[in-house]
Formats: sequence, structure tokens, C-alpha cells
Amino acid sequence: MASTAADAAHDLDVAAGTLGVVANNDHTPMNNSCKGKAARSWHDLPGEIVRLITTYYLLDVSSTGYSPQTWEAPQLWPQRFAYTTIRDAREIERVMSLFPAWKPHLEHHLFWNKACSILDPLGSLSHLSVIQPPPATAGSNNTTVVRVTMYRHFRTIIDTSCAVCRINNPYAADGLGAGSFKRAALTPHLGTVVLCKEHRKAAAFCGVCLREAPRNEMEEEYTQGVPVCCVENEDRQTWPDVEATCRQCRAQAFWARVSMRPQWREAVNGSRWASLEWETRQSIESFIDLGEGTISDVLQLAEEKHWLRSYTKLGDMLQQALAASRFASRAESGEAYNSDEDLSDDDMEDPEMLSLTEDAGGIKELAINDWARNRILDGHWISPADEWFNNSSHGRPRLAPALHPCPWNRRAIYEGALEEGQGDEAQELQHPRPKTHLAPHPPSYTLCEATYRAFSRQMREILLPPMRNIVRRLVMECAADGTDPAVKAVRMTVEDVMRELRDESAWYNGIDWLERRVNARIEEERRRAKDHGGKDKDKDEDDSSSSSHSDGSHTTSPVLSTTTLQTTPSPPPSSKDEEGVTASSPMAGAPPVPVSPVLKSPELLRPIPYVPVTAEHMPYYSLEAFTFVRISFRLPIHCMSISVRCLIPILLRRRGARRVRRCTSASARSASVRC
Repeated sequence: MASTAADAAHDLDVAAGTLGVVANNDHTPMNNSCKGKAARSWHDLPGEIVRLITTYYLLDVSSTGYSPQTWEAPQLWPQRFAYTTIRDAREIERVMSLFPAWKPHLEHHLFWNKACSILDPLGSLSHLSVIQPPPATAGSNNTTVVRVTMYRHFRTIIDTSCAVCRINNPYAADGLGAGSFKRAALTPHLGTVVLCKEHRKAAAFCGVCLREAPRNEMEEEYTQGVPVCCVENEDRQTWPDVEATCRQCRAQAFWARVSMRPQWREAVNGSRWASLEWETRQSIESFIDLGEGTISDVLQLAEEKHWLRSYTKLGDMLQQALAASRFASRAESGEAYNSDEDLSDDDMEDPEMLSLTEDAGGIKELAINDWARNRILDGHWISPADEWFNNSSHGRPRLAPALHPCPWNRRAIYEGALEEGQGDEAQELQHPRPKTHLAPHPPSYTLCEATYRAFSRQMREILLPPMRNIVRRLVMECAADGTDPAVKAVRMTVEDVMRELRDESAWYNGIDWLERRVNARIEEERRRAKDHGGKDKDKDEDDSSSSSHSDGSHTTSPVLSTTTLQTTPSPPPSSKDEEGVTASSPMAGAPPVPVSPVLKSPELLRPIPYVPVTAEHMPYYSLEAFTFVRISFRLPIHCMSISVRCLIPILLRRRGARRVRRCTSASARSASVRC
């Protein structure tokens, strides 16, 4: 008896809580004080221990389970109790399915009493909680009434009632017994629920929180701040089997997704809602209020706009375009315009005006081209596609120092990557700057593809003029030497082209490359002669110091005189054989490649980028963009070489025809003389 009293006291203490455990009358009480010690497995646990485990599990589920913000308002707490009751009942049924031996114990849990009282507070279906089986013998009046467990009664209520009616009207009898499995719906948090005829219609309720959509939602509900806005669901990724969603559930799911990544939290910051990009605000409001689009599309757009605002000049360009449009409209109407007048808030918040200015005016494309141009000018020749796919060249880091070909010209140096108030007059800072190479790549594939194409286009626009000068030098030097420039161009590697681009002479238009080569050779000969003359002078001094001349005077050799060193040596006379060789050269009759003329004062190109010291760090797409420019500058040489190869047989045939004509005319003259 003592143990039985102790068990009863223990059951009363546990039942004192919100979710208590009833006394286990089905099993004989254990005589030992530590219950469950004799159990050999989880199946053999006593009913009290099983119900206690379930109680603590329910406490954990109630604090961590999904709770719609729709029912967070104080006046809607009865509806919240009904929703959480159905949610917790589903969790207990999961525990019951773990072990078949636990199911009889959990059917007597006090939670089912609470669930039945919440879903049927008036007891309209209480008559279904008892069963009167037929008599054992025919004609007998002795019948026994059997009361089913509260779990069985709860299942009867759920299977025969409309869940939407019971949640939205828990204190009325609406929907009790009006449900049918023919009109069932699948919900993400409550599983399969039974519906009535009214709620089987499309968009009749929210499939997430089961909030009933008002038949006529007036403007008063919008002004009160509690609009339902239950519309058809377009986001099948977030809610696969849900037909309609309400405004609160869309907002809750959206902000929950935003909190998953720091990039999304930075792109969509509710604390600075007024300062967000206009298209981002419009897309968020359209999704939350009207259910248009998906969460993924909205976040992708927000990330793109945030990246464009942070790492490009889109905001400044858009303001300038709006100011220009405003000036043009006022000029057409004849109104006065003040240049110091700022844009009004109406202009900056008008979505139609901003959309027309950004798309039709090409402001977005200009901002992307400017970003790619600045990236190349700072010496970071890595394509955005390589950063998107995380490509690398044999595991090397995608970074290499860059040098400027003309560091002495301050106007030709790009300083856009320097921090505010930072100067680099002495060219001591390493390029590319951290502001350039530490900037993240575009967040979406569409934007990354646009930046990739802009990068390739800007690479060609910046590097093609100096590469034309390199072509011009090759053609002029090979024409003078009688060699094929196409062969020499093909043998040039990427490192050779990089080395040529780091030379300042490639960034000048109008240089006489032949004269420059002659001057370089003369300078080299002078240097060699000077070095050789210094050695001879040291030798003469050694000989003179050992000789016994009385006056000690020495004379300078006429070969090493200053006049001779400063005189340009005359070219050797050309013989007829050399002229014949030059004339028979395959490049002698070649059509000239169109190059710029020689200028008296060569012109410096602009802009001039920082050129990397090596190309070993450049991955696939970066080398592809650079090689495309390289092929573009080699194409005229190849065309010239092909034309030469086609021209040689024609010239040979012409020469043969001339010889035949000469022989024919000579034979005709001889025949006339004989006659």
C-alpha cells in the first residue's frame, strides 16, 4: 500500500503541470522505488516513464516548434491554442509510432483531454466517446457501455471536422462533423487536414497557418494593420503543396530566409528600409502584399542591386541621369533650372521614372562597363567568370603584382582604387589595390555573365591600341629584314606579349620603329666600344707606367676619340646580289598592313593600365579574354601572310608570261630581218 500511495502521489505531482500524466491503471505497480530499472529495452519501460518522456518532449516542441505570426495577436490566442494543439498532437503520434508497445501508454496521456476540450469546448461530439457493443447472446438485455480513450475520441473529432473551421472558430460548433476525407489538403506543418465544402475552394484559406480568408476584405482592415491578403501561392520552392498563403506567413518566411546568410541580411536590412534600392523595395512589397514572385527571386534581385550600389557607380550615374532628364524636361517647357538644386524625393522614389532611366538609358550597362574598366586599369586582369567558378591556374592564387608602363606620367596613372585621402605620388603602393582584388564577385549567374562580357569587351578596348603598335613594329622590322612577320607573331607567347605591354614604347602612336632599332643598335655599339676602349685605356696605362719615357705624356687613339664615338657609322654599300635577294623575298611584294603614319612627336595613348608582371596566375577565362585580344592583333599579320602566299604564284606566272612575250617578239624581229 505504501508503494501504491507513493505512486499515486507521484502521479498527482506530475499531473499538476500543464501537460500531466494520468495514473497507470493498466499495469500492476512495481514494488521497487526505482521504476524502470528492471526494463531490458525501451519496449519494456513502464507507462509512467513513457508518458514522462513524452511530456518533456512536448515541452521542447512547444518552445521550438513552428508558430505562425498570424496568431501572435492577443485577441487571436484561442486560435493559436487550437493550431498548436493540432501541431503537438502530430508530434505525439510520431512518438507513438517509434515503438508499438508505447502506443497503449500514450493513449492515456492527459494531453488528449486538453486537446478534446479545445477543439470541442461545447461537447458537441461527446456522444462519440462511448461505444455500446452488441450483446454477447441474442435476446439479452445486458449491454455494456465502453468508453474509448481520449486519443481515440480526439482522432474522431479530427477525422470528421474541418480543421480550418475549428482553428478560426474554436468556441463555436462550426465545422464539427462537416469534414470529409474527400476534401483533404496537405499542409507543411499540420500534415493532412480535413476540410468542409466552403474551404475546399481555391484561396479560401492560408495553407501554412490555416487562416481563413475574409470574403470581402475592405480597406478598414488595411488601415487597422491586420490585412490577410490570402492569394494564390507562386513560390512552389518554399511551399510545394500549398495553394494559397497569407501576408503574415509570406513575411515570416521571407525574413526567416533573409536571416540565414549575412549577404542577404546586408542586402535587405529592415532598419534602413528607406535607403534600400527602389527596385528591391518594390519587389519585397510585391511579394509580401500581393504574393508575386518567389523568395529566391527577390533575394537574388536584392543581392544584385546591393552589389551594384556598393561596388559600382550605379547610384551616382542614376542621379546624374535623373538630373539630365529633369533639365531636358524643364528646358522643353521653358522653365528656369538651378544647377545647385537637388533632386526631389518624388523623383528618387518614382519607380516608373527610375526604371525608365536605368533600363532605357543604359545606366546599368554603363556602371558594369566602368567597373570592368577600373578592374583592368588597376592591374587585376582576372575575369569574373573565374571567380564565379573558383578557377585557378595550377592551384596558384589569382593575384600577381602589376607595374605601370609610364609611371612618370601622372595623368596616365589610374588612382580610382586608392582609399580616400591616400596618395601614390612615389609609386610605392602595390597594385592591384585591396579595394579591387578583395571585392566579391557578382552574386548571381546572370549578373556575373554580364560582367564577364563587359570585362572581355573592355580588355579588348584597352589593350588593342598598344597591340596594334606591336604589330606595326613587327611589320616594319620584318619588312626591312625580308622575313615573314606572321611566323614571328606566332612564336610570341603570352609572357612575350606581357613584356611588350610593360614597355612604354608600346603605348605611343607614331613611333618610327626602324629608326628606333637603328638607334638602339648604335647605342649598343657605342656601349661596346666604350667598354672595349676602357679596357684598352687601362692596358695602355699599365704599359706607360712600366715604360721609361721622360716626359710621361700619352696620346689618345683616333679610334677612341670622342668625335668618332659620337659619329653615326655609315651603312655598308649594298651590292646587286643583296638587292636581288631582297627583291626575291616573299615580303617584298606584300601588300602593306594599314598602320598609323610616323609622327614627329609620338602621341601617348590613354588610358594606360597597370600590367601584371606575369601571366602564370591567370585562369582559363582570364587567359581567354587576353588571348582574344592577342588573336585580334595577330589577324592582320596572318591575312597579309596569306595574301603573300597567294600573290607569289600569280607573280611567277606573270613573269613567265612576260618572258614568253619577249621571246615571241624577238623571233618575229629576226624573221623580218631575214626577209
